[in-house]
Amino acid sequence: MTEAFAVLNTNTSPDSVQDIPVGCNELWSLGQQEAIRRLSKQRTCLLTKSQRRVLVAGFSARAARIAATYAHFYLETEGGGKPELKGRFYWMGLAAFASKQVKCGLDFMAYSSLLPHGATATHVSKDALGKGNFWLFQDIFVWHWFYVHFSEQFDDCAPQRDASNSVESIRSHLSALPWATEALPKLNNLRLTPEIAKAFKYVRDFENSSDLSLRREAQLESLLAIANHEQKKILQPLIYESWAFRKSLDFQALVEDLPMVPRRVAAFTAACDIKNTELRVEMESSGRLYEVADRMNFIGDIAEQFHRLMEIRKHYMEDTIKELAGWGESS
Repeated sequence: MTEAFAVLNTNTSPDSVQDIPVGCNELWSLGQQEAIRRLSKQRTCLLTKSQRRVLVAGFSARAARIAATYAHFYLETEGGGKPELKGRFYWMGLAAFASKQVKCGLDFMAYSSLLPHGATATHVSKDALGKGNFWLFQDIFVWHWFYVHFSEQFDDCAPQRDASNSVESIRSHLSALPWATEALPKLNNLRLTPEIAKAFKYVRDFENSSDLSLRREAQLESLLAIANHEQKKILQPLIYESWAFRKSLDFQALVEDLPMVPRRVAAFTAACDIKNTELRVEMESSGRLYEVADRMNFIGDIAEQFHRLMEIRKHYMEDTIKELAGWGESS
């Protein structure tokens, strides 16, 4: 992805100014280009010495990069971030931990094929987790990136986002991404949803308020709105409707009591799990991750505990998010 995403004609009139209109579509395309770049690295051809960007191959390395990017958004250490508004992108703080858990699951899968009947379940789960995390990032990163860089245009441009209308070079890159043929139609070409519109309304409420309790309320409402978008509009149609993935999740639930097998848990630490019950939320044994109601109950518990910890142990939580932000160059 080293070529320009658009070609502009040169003004040939001396001492004159030519306006080049850049509309919403071009800005969304630029954001999509950046989302792809974040999960790519430079590669030099040994023969020609030319350079080009290629996707990071490892699913676990992608998850680490995604966790780091989410962490930077929360911390306002992204380019264009505003440290005085830290906390407005509240979902991003929780999502950094979530992508870390995805990485943990993917790392475990390197060994889980040793379990009885584990090889097939591992292959299915790895593909689903990698797909879901990758395409959630392609969706959610761009909404936040656009808001950071073009907040005044966000409300007008949000309804115009449509991956199928990207500028030609970006459209070709998008269509070449892993699982794109399946993902883009299922995700409605990454168009605006009511949940995203609601979430960024609460982001603005946070920005415009100086009242701590109102800010906390706006943070939680924004987080829950994006969680509903993430789970119901992205992950449910993309991975959780798969019969094979459902069976692999049933297998995981059956073996999670075995030694060394990770549990269905959200741990507020840079490690995969933690013994401190205040810093972890575990799914009920009867819960099924692929059932929307069960999963949303689990996520509601996670969000509630995250919100509580961000009040009573904020320094610890933000220090941990800073640690996750350091994973950005995983390859």
